[in-house]
Amino acid sequence: PASSQLRPHCLARDRLKLWFPLKSRLASTSEGDSLAITEEDLQRVLTVMNMSWAPSMRECYGAGLLVFHVFCDERNVPEDQRCPVDTRTILNFVSSCAGSYSGKTLANYVYAIKAWHTLHGQPWEICQDELKASLDGASECTPEASKRKKREPFSIDLILEIRSHLDLSKPLDAAVYACLTTAFYALCRLGELTVKALKNFDSVKHVKRSNIQMDVKDRHDFIVTKIFLPRTKTSNVGQSVFWARQDNPTDPKAALLNHFAVNNPEQNAHLFAWR
Repeated sequence: PASSQLRPHCLARDRLKLWFPLKSRLASTSEGDSLAITEEDLQRVLTVMNMSWAPSMRECYGAGLLVFHVFCDERNVPEDQRCPVDTRTILNFVSSCAGSYSGKTLANYVYAIKAWHTLHGQPWEICQDELKASLDGASECTPEASKRKKREPFSIDLILEIRSHLDLSKPLDAAVYACLTTAFYALCRLGELTVKALKNFDSVKHVKRSNIQMDVKDRHDFIVTKIFLPRTKTSNVGQSVFWARQDNPTDPKAALLNHFAVNNPEQNAHLFAWR
């Protein structure tokens, strides 16, 4: 976007907090509020509210804010009309981007603008019926390059096919197969069992070896393995998932025990860490 003191150069994940509208919560410190709220207090408000969005979502929203402000710069939209924004500007933004982005991406970009309003204490007065119609129409304009073809669901046969290409005596292959079978039989999202990079591992947020209990009874008295996920996509307080032993080569218990024998991750290490 065009250079502006309101929008300093920063990482995408920080834009939601660091890019200010012309009028924001911080502006109230210079308007003689009756309450004794300092600028430090208001910064704390922003910091705490900003944490309500996951880092990956803040990064996505940061990308959306960038596209929105580039649009506003190109259309000469004044700062005071960017936030609070009106329905006409939002509809114009969506329609101008339709055909260049997928409908899901555009919806996330609109949610980014809404989150930006919420964080900085500005009203979001957009006609929801018109916005929904605009986003639905934009989905129909999704370019072919942005569409993902439907893929076959995972099945036991597919897992067996993958297994045939692995050497379970090798550390990486052992970890991958243990993770795959656990995700399949415990019905987990892969993002709940993996981390994108070693440096991203957080023992508070990610599943560890110490989070697993083997051979426990479930509520029906069946013997299962219980895995506590510190965080899931839908819960910051975590939840437990379960799988039972299977009488075939995709048995998650055999895969996990093999992983422990080959890699032997420490109790506080990631459950599927490999050497």
